[in-house]
Amino acid sequence: MVYLVAAAREDDLARVREAKPELWRQVRRYNQPVQLALAAADEVMRYSKNPSTAAVISLAPCQPGSADLYRWGHVVTSGMASGSLGNLRMNPTQTLHAVDNLAMSAFAIAHRNQAYCLGLGGAAGQAWCGLEAVYERLNAGLEEEALLMAGDQDAAEDGAPGLGVALLFSTRAQRVRLVSVSRSPAIVDVVPHAARGLAAMLTAIDEGSTSYVVPPEHTDGFSTVTVTLEIS
Repeated sequence: MVYLVAAAREDDLARVREAKPELWRQVRRYNQPVQLALAAADEVMRYSKNPSTAAVISLAPCQPGSADLYRWGHVVTSGMASGSLGNLRMNPTQTLHAVDNLAMSAFAIAHRNQAYCLGLGGAAGQAWCGLEAVYERLNAGLEEEALLMAGDQDAAEDGAPGLGVALLFSTRAQRVRLVSVSRSPAIVDVVPHAARGLAAMLTAIDEGSTSYVVPPEHTDGFSTVTVTLEIS
């Protein structure tokens, strides 16, 4: 069986800098989605039996990179159009911002984790693929714990709001049990965001929902997703 041990949401990097200076030292050079995802993960892993052996599933942001990276990309495309890139240089930090699995890699290094890992790309609705992977691996007894984390921002612009979410699951009995993740065909409009769908599900759990039908805008655009829970 699969149980939700702990969950965290993070949307305030100023609070992270003030409350967790050591964590901030580790993540300060990363882009906002990665910083927020790692801050949320740091919170839930306090409840882990062994962070080094937990499966790690990380969602890439749907608004990837950073404002700096987007500006650099504009310089590149403009230079290509004119036939000359001139003295183009890339800051190493900008290179990091282009790596979709950066949160997963940074987490693994910080926690000396060499267990199963899965990085899911920045397409809409990947949260539910991640949740399915958690369910399948823990039910199969492949791991005792699994971390699902995501970070995203509303736009790749300076000052754009961001959100990080992390959920820690375990085979150890807890108050909230994940019973199933099911799908049925549907064509709907989506609002791509790696973290917002998981945050909405956590709100529904807090309100006591045991059959959470994912709002259409949080899906992949091709299916209706229902998350069935048991709350004791």
